[in-house]
Amino acid sequence: MQAQQADVLRWKLRARSPEYKRHLDTSIQTIHRAQQAAEFVLSWSAGKDSTVMVHLVRSLYPDVPIMIQFDDCDWPETRPYSVRVASAQGWNHHVVEPDFSVWERMAAGRIGEEAFCSQAHSLTQDSFLKPLAKKQAELGCNGVYMGLRANESKARNLHLMRRGELYQIEDGEWRCCPLAKWTSEDIFAYMIQHDIEINPCYLHNKFLPPDDIRLSWAVPTPTSMSHGDLEHYRHYYPAQFQKLRDLGVR
Repeated sequence: MQAQQADVLRWKLRARSPEYKRHLDTSIQTIHRAQQAAEFVLSWSAGKDSTVMVHLVRSLYPDVPIMIQFDDCDWPETRPYSVRVASAQGWNHHVVEPDFSVWERMAAGRIGEEAFCSQAHSLTQDSFLKPLAKKQAELGCNGVYMGLRANESKARNLHLMRRGELYQIEDGEWRCCPLAKWTSEDIFAYMIQHDIEINPCYLHNKFLPPDDIRLSWAVPTPTSMSHGDLEHYRHYYPAQFQKLRDLGVR
């Protein structure tokens, strides 16, 4: 699936703008500072932001390791997309998966619960954060690159305003968010500029433009359902939609 021509033109123009170039230069400087501070690993999700982050960091430091987490609540396109991009870019990456079904544990709880997206929730800890932390330790890294951007949400904006792009957390480990000041338009501009395939999940949502889509688990929450998630599931993912119906989601 291809992006709309109007979007591609808009992103190409953005890549020529002074603001985009300033954001890119700032990110490069941040990455250089990070590499002097710690041994970093790239946390890749196959979303647009982390894909650009991995490409940018690896263009400067090709040996920085990459880790990515998968489970049975991922969007169907995510894993095949990651394989295609990794192959095209020559990325060797470490795949991390939980040893249980995230879907089954979600189904045993209250499907669509917003809390499942919270870092403090046990499901997020057990399926996502702890397996990634274990892999990070195995790789001998004391820093993590993350594709967080300030304008994704008020919470992330406040967090990045308080901590900055490069900071240490309580246990002394480092975190770096080199794309903190980027907009969604910057992200797609970079992908078009460097001929990086865009995850199909951003291109077939008739309810939102690509710039406004944020990928998480392929499970609706009350907030996402108010934006038409169930209709999107019914149209594009009939098998997933039926699973939700069987669980009583309407």
